Amino acid sequence: MKTLKILALCSVILTVAACASKAPEPVQVPVAQWAEPRIVGLTALAEAEGFELERDGDQIRIIIPINGNFHPKRTLLLPSGLVPISKVAKALKNDSGSQFVVVGHSDSAGDKELNAQQSLERAQQVVNILMLGGVSRQRLQLVSMGENEPRADNGTETGRDLNRRVEIVMTPYPTTTSVAMAK
Repeated sequence: MKTLKILALCSVILTVAACASKAPEPVQVPVAQWAEPRIVGLTALAEAEGFELERDGDQIRIIIPINGNFHPKRTLLLPSGLVPISKVAKALKNDSGSQFVVVGHSDSAGDKELNAQQSLERAQQVVNILMLGGVSRQRLQLVSMGENEPRADNGTETGRDLNRRVEIVMTPYPTTTSVAMAK
């Protein structure tokens, strides 16, 4: 009987020591678990509003064309662009598992500095609408790419139209991408 008690006590001590000696290791939440439900929800919205939706690994991009949404020669958001971007804001406002980078792009026609400024101001207009729609400021970043990342040939009007855009780039919010679990 005494031997059984000693064995049981040793077993408990070894179990406690083994658990205490290992630090919890972070476990990455698979990207598919983060991205898939968002893709499903945003695809119909993007199509209905004339936006494109692209996925690249752990990034989801909502691509807003300048044509029809902004004044063609200025950075003013047109009323026709306000409603669709407001709908995007409504869809994103309660997404605490994502962060958003709003990126302005331009074509290469004209002055490079002016293009960079216009792309920044257009992206700022989108950020303003997202914040007015309830998207947390802490989850938003603003970037201007100007003419540096063209999607198409700037030698054609169609290509320039594709290059003038604002993208909302969604990625997992860092605090929700890993969970500590004991082994």
